[in-house]
Amino acid sequence: MEMAQAPHTVELDEYLKDFITAVHGAVNKAIPNIKDEKLVDQALRDCQEVLDMVMEGKVSEWVE
Repeated sequence: MEMAQAPHTVELDEYLKDFITAVHGAVNKAIPNIKDEKLVDQALRDCQEVLDMVMEGKVSEWVE
């Protein structure tokens, strides 16, 4: 017997993929410029913003 797929799993996967892509992009921008404190600080803020959105867990808003 197969389990039914949970609702909105495809949409949720895509949204979380976008989160991961955003964090990855911020890190990729910062690492080569690690001595540029302003750029690194902005990348950290960007990562924090994305992670805060994930931790809020407002999934119903993500899959609308």
